[in-house]
Amino acid sequence: MAEERRHIWIPSSVYSRRQILLGGSAAALALAACGSDDKTSSATTGAPGSTAAPGSTAAGTETTAAAGTPAKGGILRVGTLGGANDLIDGQQIVSKADIARIVAGWEPLLNFDPDYQVVNTDSLAEEVETKAADLYVVRLKEGLLFQDGKPVTADSMIYSFTRMLDPDLAVFGGAALRPILDVSGLKKIDDRTIEIQLKQLVANFKEALCGYTSCIVPEGYARFDGDASTQIGTGPYKLAEFEVGVQSVHVRNENYWDAGKPYFDEVHIIDFADGDAMINALVADQIDCAGDIPSTAVDVLNGTDGYSVLNAAGGGWLTIVMAVDQEPFTDVRVRQAMRLIVDRPAMVDEVLGGYGSVANDLYSPLDAAYIGDELPQRAQDIDAAKALLEEAGMADLEIDLFAPNDTAGLPELVQAFSTMAAEAGITVNAVVLDGGTYWGDEYLKRTFAVDYWGTRNFLAQVASGSLPTAPYPGDHWPPADSTFLDDYNAAVAEVDETKRKVITDKMQNELYEEGGLIIPFFQNQLDGYNDRLKGLVERANTLNLDHYGRGYKNLYFG
Repeated sequence: MAEERRHIWIPSSVYSRRQILLGGSAAALALAACGSDDKTSSATTGAPGSTAAPGSTAAGTETTAAAGTPAKGGILRVGTLGGANDLIDGQQIVSKADIARIVAGWEPLLNFDPDYQVVNTDSLAEEVETKAADLYVVRLKEGLLFQDGKPVTADSMIYSFTRMLDPDLAVFGGAALRPILDVSGLKKIDDRTIEIQLKQLVANFKEALCGYTSCIVPEGYARFDGDASTQIGTGPYKLAEFEVGVQSVHVRNENYWDAGKPYFDEVHIIDFADGDAMINALVADQIDCAGDIPSTAVDVLNGTDGYSVLNAAGGGWLTIVMAVDQEPFTDVRVRQAMRLIVDRPAMVDEVLGGYGSVANDLYSPLDAAYIGDELPQRAQDIDAAKALLEEAGMADLEIDLFAPNDTAGLPELVQAFSTMAAEAGITVNAVVLDGGTYWGDEYLKRTFAVDYWGTRNFLAQVASGSLPTAPYPGDHWPPADSTFLDDYNAAVAEVDETKRKVITDKMQNELYEEGGLIIPFFQNQLDGYNDRLKGLVERANTLNLDHYGRGYKNLYFG
């Protein structure tokens, strides 16, 4: 996901960037989202209007259950959409290919369960004690080792936080942490315990410790720069090779703390330039699973003997982003008109193949504080859109709308919007760039573009994308005359959930009426896999492939 910008604190919760992603309570937090553990959820998945879309099962059902203890061995080959901008950093991602790799080698202190409550399952912390809303004590599990056999210690945690706080490093979580924490607030208590004194009240700070980029790295750690032996974490697989834009090879961590896991000898994460090439490789048995497949591939895989689709409902979304500080989107009437151009049910069908649900230009649908379904459902109204554009002096508007070619649904999204915009008499040029260019230096700077996110709670998402200090502030929200920032700070500090919801309701109403995001739908997560791959569970989650099998450690051949 990419650069940063302005001021404040973040909460946490589900999927994205070029992105991030999932969430916890209704407070605030930010580092990329976290996912769920091995508990099952009660939701069901499927296309709108059906009990289960093709290839789907009840959420929480293990789609490839096998009896007995999983056997060890084999090489898991994972397909992902990647390219020349791929990187490996234990605390940073830009693309989904980066996410697929970071989860193999590094782990956060805490995680979210399927109900988006903070837990220490599948994470490094034995306990995180809240002494006050600005004072927390973190204690590591006993006996944790890094992949090189060295112990994970309090000093490791302090270094990890210090690295995230370094403004010279493009570390994702740092933008969220810097307004609320500095190095002076980190204190070693004993060899596996630290105290964290925040600069302000942050009622849900624990959510920040769940982010899949909020990982613990060893002292002296630095980003991959050609030497795989430097890429040490606590995760189930250790990096052995990495050729940017081609593939990475990860070998079993023999020092892994979760007894008996992982199962594979190696995990190979292989880059593909587009979804078609990836699906062809899957059915040709060149890879074992493919993350984030296009909806058009679902019927192909379901109709091919020996292959299945993991179709998991979730709160992730694709979004069209209007930079509110750049013409023509400084005018709220233009932003409102653009939202009225969208035929949302048609978008679900055309972009997602029906594997999703209509949204209402607000994010975080899994947050208990979400009000998008309480507000009037925004629907296509071409006449109203034309009137607003005429009033704003933009009746003959022509503008480029940019998308990358490496993220399922985004090219289709801009093409569909371009067609709908023509009905309102304006010209929207759908410009699809290769992923390396799109997610490069101009990412987050373009006037009109797209992005993708995974589930996370409202305040966490605000901190991730809707603040001056957010890591991914695509719409450059909020406007200078808005009270949104003050409201956010008040919500983050409010420990009373009822009082906090009054504030977040106000924030969501402002985003609904004046925001810079067009969120037409929430999408299911679609992944393809060979039936010999066991351990996948179909449930709402932060990341594809059931949170990549929690770093691939829950997956095996059977």
